[in-house]
Amino acid sequence: MNDINRRTVLKGMAAGGAGLMLGTMPVFAQSSNKLVFMEPYDMALEYLHEMNAIVGGHFEKEGLTVEIASIRNTSAAIQQVVTGQAFVSRVGLLDVFKASEAQTEPVFSVGTSLQHGIFSVVSREGDPIRTPEDFKGKLVGLASIGGGQENMLNLLLAGAGVPFEAVQRQAIGSNAGNVEILKAKRVDAFLATVETSLILKRNKEPVEIWPASKYAPLPGGVLLMTKKFATENPETAVKFVRAMRNSALEANTEDAGKILDRITAKFDLAANDDRDFRIAAIKAYNEMTFVNGTDNVMRNVPEVMKLSAELASKAKIVEVKDVDSLYTNEYFDKAIKA
Repeated sequence: MNDINRRTVLKGMAAGGAGLMLGTMPVFAQSSNKLVFMEPYDMALEYLHEMNAIVGGHFEKEGLTVEIASIRNTSAAIQQVVTGQAFVSRVGLLDVFKASEAQTEPVFSVGTSLQHGIFSVVSREGDPIRTPEDFKGKLVGLASIGGGQENMLNLLLAGAGVPFEAVQRQAIGSNAGNVEILKAKRVDAFLATVETSLILKRNKEPVEIWPASKYAPLPGGVLLMTKKFATENPETAVKFVRAMRNSALEANTEDAGKILDRITAKFDLAANDDRDFRIAAIKAYNEMTFVNGTDNVMRNVPEVMKLSAELASKAKIVEVKDVDSLYTNEYFDKAIKA
């Protein structure tokens, strides 16, 4: 996406809040009693927990007034948090690792929303790639060269000890139509998002699909805050994590159709508008949320954080010197005790 989101995510919210500019980046106003949750891209069901926390009243129950806005990419979303224009963003764990190197303002994860990553490996049913070792000598399709999918591919290869140069890469974009490129044998496999994978399964395409997190279990969604904000507003951080956890618990136990209806009554979603597809997507994101058990819903799992840091360093994506400083369960622990 080359421009900022064309719409306000929350109906009735003025786009961006104001015409103030930070360089070429829009500034979203945040007041003392209204908190801005900045998403990196257009709204989709990947952001299920925060949307449901609003429409399900979970933030309100905690006395928090939260509005969601979105911007053009992850770096821009993080910058909004760092400059205090937003109090939190949901990004991938790798983005936290990178931000810790690039930003002078310390940031960390106060909770994990999606315990697994959003990418899967898709290969031909009759000629499957089933492990990272199977990538050796193959041509892999990626959304772009140097983007998140290539990072994931490199993490898989690093974990398996496969030299990066042993695997060819080709940019093919990111959509369900990539299956035709695969079937034509122009690539041996490609990486796909959760929603693309759902489309392929629903269309009964002759492919094998497995989650990249099976071998590289980096969380796909963590809640990034500045340490300054969390330290100065500990009660807000606790209430926020509690509301997000309760939203996730409800989304998993409540009827998915009910959750979808109240979300779409308030939010414009960029996802496929087929109702059955959207319900399947909610269930898929619930699985990614609960993959490490109910006790770890919205918690940063230390073992996963450590392994993720080791893989990121081994893949030469970013050298993580002190992973323990890049996440905290302080607010989670207080949230579940209250």
